[in-house]
Amino acid sequence: MKIGSIIANNSIKLLSGLSNNNDSILPMTVKDTISNCAIVATYKSKGGKDDARERAIEEFGTGAVWLFGIPTIKAIINKTVYPLLNLKSEFDIRLLKKEDEIKNILNNSNNASVKEIADVFNNLDKQNPILKNFTNKSLYKGLFLSKFEISTIASAILLSKIIKYKQKTTKNRIEKEIETKKNQIQYNREFLGKKVKNSNVYNIFKGNKDKNVSFTGALDLFMYNPIANTSILDGVITTTRLKEARHGERKEVALKEAFQIFFIYAIAKPTQMLFEKIGRKLKVPVELDPNVIFSKEAKDEIKKASQYIKQNGLNKLNENELLNKIYTTNDVKNPLIQLLAKNGNIELAKNQKSINYLKYVDEKELKKTINNILEANKNVDKNLKGMKAYKAISVLSNIAIGALAMGVLQPMVNIAMRKLLNNGDNRNPAIVQQEQRLKELNENI
Repeated sequence: MKIGSIIANNSIKLLSGLSNNNDSILPMTVKDTISNCAIVATYKSKGGKDDARERAIEEFGTGAVWLFGIPTIKAIINKTVYPLLNLKSEFDIRLLKKEDEIKNILNNSNNASVKEIADVFNNLDKQNPILKNFTNKSLYKGLFLSKFEISTIASAILLSKIIKYKQKTTKNRIEKEIETKKNQIQYNREFLGKKVKNSNVYNIFKGNKDKNVSFTGALDLFMYNPIANTSILDGVITTTRLKEARHGERKEVALKEAFQIFFIYAIAKPTQMLFEKIGRKLKVPVELDPNVIFSKEAKDEIKKASQYIKQNGLNKLNENELLNKIYTTNDVKNPLIQLLAKNGNIELAKNQKSINYLKYVDEKELKKTINNILEANKNVDKNLKGMKAYKAISVLSNIAIGALAMGVLQPMVNIAMRKLLNNGDNRNPAIVQQEQRLKELNENI
């Protein structure tokens, strides 16, 4: 493969990840990295080197744990505990809601490649060969909950430590200077013959082997969605920062956290939807993934998939009927299955001969994509180039809006608030107070 093709393919993959504001942390990672660099630069320019040093430690340290702590811990559990228990780490326990239906589909399929997956479902109620007191089903439930708990709690503890460490570095530096000066004063006075006055991670498995773990409501959302799971850590970060805030800086901490929450969580998805709405008005619909829109065969793929949808009446089916139709498709080479896989709605097995039934399929998103394919087909002949250009512009603009707001606007507002509350002084009031102690000591020599 030529270097140009490699660069183009990787660019499309990157754009695809950046466009997913539903359950991907990549847009958050890029926004956070850009904004952190801007934050440190702004505070170094306006607030001084100590302020910039604290921001660098806190922003990049907490950012690394916030974004990668949960996925890393989950990956370690997937690579160690699951193989030990002869379980499939990719098995999504939401499939248990359709266990009998999927089992029936797999056992009656003519596709020989689904046998391994069928065995997973057929052995769910059997005792695990390693932990005989538990069924495979109970272990899947227990492990899934434990991954959520362990990764979230461990990351939260580490985040709290980093925030405290940030303040400790400044405090230690200033106190070291004070101590050095005190020792010098004491030495001089003693030399002159004068006296100186002294100044809980949860267990992996809950209950007995017959106890059912229920995943519903808010807990259900946080466990299945990486963005929602990460928002728990943001709650920990916000609470810890406000609790540990030193005298004079609590208001700016609160303002910073408000910006972070708004531009990372609240506004990203609505902004994407706004761009999509504008795209439809301009007859360049961009709801499909960049992997589809930027494909070399995009025009033919969308046309063929649209034709397949209409011929089989899939656009007239409700969500549940549509999912069953997709699940019972033996021909995964058909244009719709291929496009759905490229769009990220379904995943094909490694051998590319069947759907990966261990992965959860969102019925609502599946139905939405069917409609998006038909909508894109209306304008694909005339406006494919426009769709590509507008997709790239909308994705990058969404990233830029969040990054600039958090990295430039937020620190500038905070600096302005400092000046207003501290008689025009740009510096962090908490650091100023600590340094004042050193100044007063020098004046008393």
